[in-house]
Amino acid sequence: MLSSVDRGVQRAGQAVVILALVAMLALLALGVVVRTFPVIPLAGYDEIVELLMAWMTFLGAALLWGEGSLYRVDVLTNRLGPRAGRIVRLGVLLVSLVFAAILTREGWRVATLSAETTPFLRFPKSIAYASMPVAGAIMMGYALVGIGRALLDYRRR
Repeated sequence: MLSSVDRGVQRAGQAVVILALVAMLALLALGVVVRTFPVIPLAGYDEIVELLMAWMTFLGAALLWGEGSLYRVDVLTNRLGPRAGRIVRLGVLLVSLVFAAILTREGWRVATLSAETTPFLRFPKSIAYASMPVAGAIMMGYALVGIGRALLDYRRR
């Protein structure tokens, strides 16, 4: 069941990240064209780019975290031997869980307490800030699964 949830999270997240990147590039290109040839006024597009960048960055990091591609400690764990390597891996996962929990809690706090709006379009900045607790929650899920797998692996050996 967890693998099907993982596939769903990865597919949906990848779609959002790719759409955000494409939309951001299109808006930036349109902004360059409009500045070169001022045919139509294009104000406020940078506020949308900022929103897309926040979601692309945080959600992309969470997806890389889930794939195990965001960071690795393989050099150290491979040199330590099997038992010590598993202990270090578990320690890294626990520290990662603490980081993800702090990101989720503080991101939630920032998103819910923010009354800021963008200067031109006047949409709430909490929409961009919401990317932090969403990514943190995804990271926490992956860290918990990783800890569970590490503990099962440790008990088997």
